[in-house]
Amino acid sequence: MKSALIAFTVVLASMATVSLVPSQGQDTTADAWSKVAPSEDTEVFEQVAACRKRGDFDGAVAVALKGVQGRAPDDFLLQTVADTYFQRAQAEPAQRERWVTLAVKYSEQALQASPGDVVNVFNVGESYLAAAMNLGKPRSCSYYEKSLEVFERLKTNPVLKGESATVEGQQVPMEPYRQKLDNHIKQARLMASGCPAVPGKR
Repeated sequence: MKSALIAFTVVLASMATVSLVPSQGQDTTADAWSKVAPSEDTEVFEQVAACRKRGDFDGAVAVALKGVQGRAPDDFLLQTVADTYFQRAQAEPAQRERWVTLAVKYSEQALQASPGDVVNVFNVGESYLAAAMNLGKPRSCSYYEKSLEVFERLKTNPVLKGESATVEGQQVPMEPYRQKLDNHIKQARLMASGCPAVPGKR
């Protein structure tokens, strides 16, 4: 079965959330940093999406954390759990901080599950940015700082230096990746206005 291509993207608005959207390729800036779902995760992801659509966030998390065929959830499913909690933060604003904290926790676990995957590195930085945008200052400032630290460190990764590289098992041009990363850095710095000790802030 062919792997499904899923993009983890942050909607950069006053209250952000990480979302999962289908993508046909990684040749544009919008599609850069897409996450490829292992074929065995496709059915589980569809069940998670169905639960989320009807507002059953507990069910969505339970399905994802159950994993596939008795195995622990992989990085894709852990990031799916993070996404679910970001969506729940939007649906239940009275408990937003609780759900944002859990979203960040599972995004960090996704990175720990596969630390060599540069998409996971980007996703955790994006999750910090989403967390910051969901919370008011000064609570958000530490998340802006973490986000910028991740993004700035990612800029130095050798994978991003060439014209193309293998990302998520596919040979892709690197310019869209660099552009999107730079856009996120600029956005994070702008949103962090008024926060102390933010990397690169003048």
